[in-house]
Amino acid sequence: MARAVIPRLDPLDTVAPDVVAWLAALTRGGFKGDIATDYATRLTAAVDNSIYQVLPAAVIFPRSTDDVAIAVRLLDEFPTVTLTARGGGTGTNGQSLTTGVVLDLSRYMRRILSHDDASVTVQPGVVLDDLNAYLAPHGVYFAPNLSPSNRATLGGMIATDASGEGSRVHGKTAQHVIELEVVLRGGIVHRARRTAYSAAPGFIGDIHRLVRDIATTRKSDIAATFPKLQRYMTGYNLAHMAGEDYIDLTRLICGSEGSLGVVTEARLKLTPVEKHRALVVLHYDTFDAALASARRLLDSDPGSIEAIDETVLSLARKDVIYDQVKAFIGGNAVNLVEYRGDDEARIRTQVDTLLGQLPSDVGHAVAWQDADIESLWTLRKKGVGLLGNAPGPRKPVPFVEDTVVPPERLYEYVREFRALLDGAGLRYGMFGHVDVGCLHVRPALDLKDPQDEALVRRITDQVTELVTRYGGLLWGEHGKGFRSELVPHHFGPVLYAEMQRIKALFDPRNQLNPGKIATAAGTDQPLIRIDGPTRGARDRQIAGDDQAELSTVIHCNGNGQCFDTNNDTIMCPSSKITRDRIHSPKGRATVMREWLRLLSAQGMSATAALQREGTLALRRRGDTRDFSHEVYDAMAGCLACKACATQCPVKVDVPEFRAQFLELYHRRYVRPLGDYLAANLERSLPSMARAPRLVNTLMDSAPGRWFTDLAGMVDVPHLDPATAEQRLRRHGIPVSDRLSSDPKTVVVVQDAFTAFYEPAVLEATCLLLRKLGYEPHVLPYFENGKALHIKGFLQRFGKLARQNARRLESVPFPMVGIEPAVVLTYRDEYARVLGKPLPVMLLQEWLVQQPLQRQAASGSFRLLSHCTEQALVSQAPRWWVQVFDKLGVPLKLVKAGCCGMCGIYGLETRHKADSLGIFDLSWRSKVDETTLATGFSCRHQVRRTMGFTPLHPAQALLSSLTL
Repeated sequence: MARAVIPRLDPLDTVAPDVVAWLAALTRGGFKGDIATDYATRLTAAVDNSIYQVLPAAVIFPRSTDDVAIAVRLLDEFPTVTLTARGGGTGTNGQSLTTGVVLDLSRYMRRILSHDDASVTVQPGVVLDDLNAYLAPHGVYFAPNLSPSNRATLGGMIATDASGEGSRVHGKTAQHVIELEVVLRGGIVHRARRTAYSAAPGFIGDIHRLVRDIATTRKSDIAATFPKLQRYMTGYNLAHMAGEDYIDLTRLICGSEGSLGVVTEARLKLTPVEKHRALVVLHYDTFDAALASARRLLDSDPGSIEAIDETVLSLARKDVIYDQVKAFIGGNAVNLVEYRGDDEARIRTQVDTLLGQLPSDVGHAVAWQDADIESLWTLRKKGVGLLGNAPGPRKPVPFVEDTVVPPERLYEYVREFRALLDGAGLRYGMFGHVDVGCLHVRPALDLKDPQDEALVRRITDQVTELVTRYGGLLWGEHGKGFRSELVPHHFGPVLYAEMQRIKALFDPRNQLNPGKIATAAGTDQPLIRIDGPTRGARDRQIAGDDQAELSTVIHCNGNGQCFDTNNDTIMCPSSKITRDRIHSPKGRATVMREWLRLLSAQGMSATAALQREGTLALRRRGDTRDFSHEVYDAMAGCLACKACATQCPVKVDVPEFRAQFLELYHRRYVRPLGDYLAANLERSLPSMARAPRLVNTLMDSAPGRWFTDLAGMVDVPHLDPATAEQRLRRHGIPVSDRLSSDPKTVVVVQDAFTAFYEPAVLEATCLLLRKLGYEPHVLPYFENGKALHIKGFLQRFGKLARQNARRLESVPFPMVGIEPAVVLTYRDEYARVLGKPLPVMLLQEWLVQQPLQRQAASGSFRLLSHCTEQALVSQAPRWWVQVFDKLGVPLKLVKAGCCGMCGIYGLETRHKADSLGIFDLSWRSKVDETTLATGFSCRHQVRRTMGFTPLHPAQALLSSLTL
């Protein structure tokens, strides 16, 4: 069989001379932020949540307003250089994509600067959910609410004048902006607010004069052109930028997508938190029926009405979120109707009135508890991402997804919209804000197919005509971006010419986000067009078998759920600690997609190469130019926690494709010694355990430390002096392949960690099973191979999986394991090799199914769960709570993210600082002497950082029941 060695791949990292010179001037000028021209960083900024991909010339990360002012001022000296501001990268229309320089405000400029009861001042990189979490103890919040609220930045919300659920009451972002600090042409830092007209000389006076002139002379045109909608016309908001006695430049800047200036600070209006709320979930047989009822639902004056169609709901039933909401969901489509306020009696009356008026064929459920309400809204927020997981090569994509019409015309409009898509033979998903007439519609297209790609233009033109006929707009929520070519259509030739005058004053050479919304009067630069460069055009260059076998890499739709900044969620720890988009599932999928494309251009497919034998690599990485090195660096920071495999709506499984990449990368380049140490540890442990004290002494000696330093390892745990087998022998618990015929037998599958490092946990597990009336039987130790997979030894891993399958498939009794990461390897990674999982259960998974009897017990505990366990079996932590409750032992589930150890990751020297940083983000503040931890790596992390070892739940139960 021919051996497969990947070729060297040249990255497309040439930077234009004018940009190189501008970047050099930036450094000389005192810019203190980061400057990146490497291909991987530019690739991560080449995509957002849209269908487009545009490679920028460079990405810069300013640390302050001064940095932004330097960058904007230098544009005057380099008229061919352009600058586009970027926030959370969640735009659905390519608003921040550019061939010029990207100004990323999300890495450093994310401080909450000050607040009082009425307002808060923030930098543009602050994430919406982070802001509201900060404000929650003060009883106030920032009201505009978006689906990507856990990664959308305030700067991005201002740039698109964003709105979402609840906008019927709270309106759009601009209506909550008090003041903006914005960097204008020439590096001028101006504080824009509603103020009296000023005819003072200078640039700001010129702006006032132009704004007043347009508002006055075009008043009737503006009134006639702007639709009477709550989701009013955004972007150069001519209707609200001036009045009889004031100028409000915040209204002009909001929605301008960074094409007039760069916002560096915002003072925002706050809203008191409503004391009470209720969410009514209405069930319908069809989405048409849900839409038809919207008018009647408005009569009860709810805060919002959100609809979810059959397609989204069916996908939600396969997602991890469904376990939390299934008690409330019924039918094929739903309306979510929320009531908020300080008067609980009024809310209950509204709910009762609504339910009393429901037709008999409409089912319902009512959520009163905050946790249930939040879970239901999370389901709604995941709608966009879930559509990316639709079956088949055609995926629902955004380009006509946020049209808005008068609410009273929505039902008829949607019927025509659906007829249009049905006529084209397309599937689609629909959901959105029916209370304000804004519905999200995503037709399913395979943009790798040129014929499907051409449908983007055809459908956009048809929908533009349709929405105009119904008195609406193509964009009700998500900005313009690549739809900017349609700005003249919606604003009309008279008002668009006035917009060009505004652009010419603010940005005469079209250097700020060029081609978006308007181009400067007197220039010939065109507006960006809808049929721009798509991701699909590049993906079709990837080898066909890679498109099929590595589909999740390609189907990453840019939704950015992995940018979640909540430290108490498990997605994605490396992204949280580095704040580097490369170190996120989206970033890793993006560079992997390009790696596959470049590999295909060299005539090789990764899938075919993986099916052939490898070879021992002799090349060292050195200074070799090879894009594979940038991909390797992106993959190296992954903890292999598996959160992306389930928390990502598209199920982008980074550990899986990382293992495939590493297998191929190390056929060309020498592996680090630490990879071999990690991969062979499980196999070596039985020999090491014959003399554990000697091994520990050697590891602590100077030669031992030299060896671990050489291998890039740190804080390696000590072997326990007594092995699990020795401990179990004292209790007469068999360790053998020969099984008894006792029907109460429970087979315990050993793992390396509780067999050799923490055998007391295995001992306690077996004693607990015996105390509960079962007969524990422990299989002899054998390696599981988790580390082989993590480090990309896939051929060895495959052989081991098949060998272990033969061993375990013949066991006639229930099999349980203790260490979550190991147990779930049998069900996840093994399933990819074998085509099916092996039936090894988590300990609590089996216990919760048993008829346990309440016993005399003592103690009270708090549980922190292993991140892989949370990711792959979302109910696993709750199962422990149920088991403890059955036995009469109080257990509180503590919400926490990753501990930062995650197996081998935290033991590698290069990752130690990030590992400890991740621990500090979530775990440190939650751990105390009553804490239980399900994972060995979690317990070891606590031990090395806080000086004590948390108990495993089995140890806590055994202790409580014995006492």
